[in-house]
Amino acid sequence: MSYLAYWRLSRSPFSVSHRTNDFFVAGSIAEALARAEFLIQHERRLGILVGPQGVGKSSFFRHLAARRSRLPRQTLAHVDFSGATPILLAERIRDRLRGEPSPDGLRDSKRQTEPETLGRTIHEIDELLLATAAIGRQGVLLLDNAQDANEEVLETLGILLKRPGNWTAILAVDDALLVELPRRILETCELRIDLPAWDLGLTAEYFEWALARCGRRDDIFSAQGITRVHELSDGIPKRIFQLADMALVAGAGKRATSIDAELIDQVCDEFSISLVPGNWSGGGYRSVEEVGL
Repeated sequence: MSYLAYWRLSRSPFSVSHRTNDFFVAGSIAEALARAEFLIQHERRLGILVGPQGVGKSSFFRHLAARRSRLPRQTLAHVDFSGATPILLAERIRDRLRGEPSPDGLRDSKRQTEPETLGRTIHEIDELLLATAAIGRQGVLLLDNAQDANEEVLETLGILLKRPGNWTAILAVDDALLVELPRRILETCELRIDLPAWDLGLTAEYFEWALARCGRRDDIFSAQGITRVHELSDGIPKRIFQLADMALVAGAGKRATSIDAELIDQVCDEFSISLVPGNWSGGGYRSVEEVGL
């Protein structure tokens, strides 16, 4: 019997869904969404989405993109900084504004060798943004994983943020690296959007929501079990998902009737996950389902 069948779950409660109506929104997450919507609706140039690694900034962007993509008169581009050079960053922004899908890594790497200059690509972005504004549309750029960008790429972004047109950008960065952003970018920012680690109340709300969407209205995790998950994860959602998912597997294997703090500690010991808050280590752990944060 699978662990899902054992707990009478229709699917994994702790997997991340890309569906707009299947995204946990409460507390600080709802506040961050409200700030992002304010920034876009008032056509401000730049907001910075700040949060620790694993808090869910990429999932937040996917949800925001899904919400905004249904609105008229809006051109939305979700751009990833991972592996970008200045020319690749500019090309990704241009292509997303054109509505072209993200290329795979092989195609992206091949494009890097093309003799297209950065200046020409920036000029094409200018034309796209001005054309968007001319027909009454707003451009929205969701710029993900800025912590992966080097100084040269960030300086290129600073140049792009000064381009004309009716468009708004939101830049996601790990909080530890916020101070390393170039002054040109920090001075352009008009709104900081915080996505902090969860408090215990938000973690408890998430467990109730996650289990209910999978067919369980009664408690699988005891209050003490949820508290222990929160303590060991430091309130970082990615860690919460991983630990809770493995606890379901372990609980099914032990034929447990519920998951308590003792079982959570056993899971941590078995998979070499540090019990010291703030010092998380995975010990080679792989989640049962891809988390995707």
